Amino acid sequence: MTERSETENVDEEHIHQPGIEAEPEIIRGLLQHIPLGAGQTIIVARGPQVIAFRGMLRQMEALDVAGHIAQTWHEFSQAQRIQFMRLPLSPIPSLLLTFPLRNGHRLILVDNEGISLAGLRKLSIQLLSALEVVGIGPNPL
Repeated sequence: MTERSETENVDEEHIHQPGIEAEPEIIRGLLQHIPLGAGQTIIVARGPQVIAFRGMLRQMEALDVAGHIAQTWHEFSQAQRIQFMRLPLSPIPSLLLTFPLRNGHRLILVDNEGISLAGLRKLSIQLLSALEVVGIGPNPL
């Protein structure tokens, strides 16, 4: 049996306590294990601040998306929101699927406009389960 270091124990405790803020490095690590389609991007944001992202968008585009969602999200009872957004450097609008998470976080999935919503919903199931592990899973309505 191997012994764990104190930092491993602290990290493990940190992950399983929902009231504690999840570390961006932990969230980024989780995102690395989620398979993405060619045009997809995952963004975990808190308000207009991007906590972590992975995918086809550049950092400025991810910030634009997070800012747009922060400005337009006013319904606290929504379980998810589907909308379109044209990014400045993109010739076609992007499809955004957003889920509210605990502690003011949001999961934002981005894909090209013409893509089926079913792919993003399937991706969201994996992500919401993974984010539950770090204590920022779906926000109970």
